[in-house]
Amino acid sequence: MSILSVKMSDFIIGIPIGIAIGVAIGISLGIAIGKKQKSWSEMTEEEKRTRKIAIGIGLIILIFGVIMGLWQYYNW
Repeated sequence: MSILSVKMSDFIIGIPIGIAIGVAIGISLGIAIGKKQKSWSEMTEEEKRTRKIAIGIGLIILIFGVIMGLWQYYNW
């Protein structure tokens, strides 16, 4: 068994485990945050601004994570 086959096997096993953990954390956070969430029409302008900033930061982190994952995949 070569070193390459061991690394590829670990990589193939690690991806589904990482995805499962990420989905579980995302669902848990979504449920916890969603219980206290107001509808958009009930929010004040300050709350709307804060929510937009939080969504923007989340998207930036998501894009950064995708780029880093692709970088690791192609430089393995």
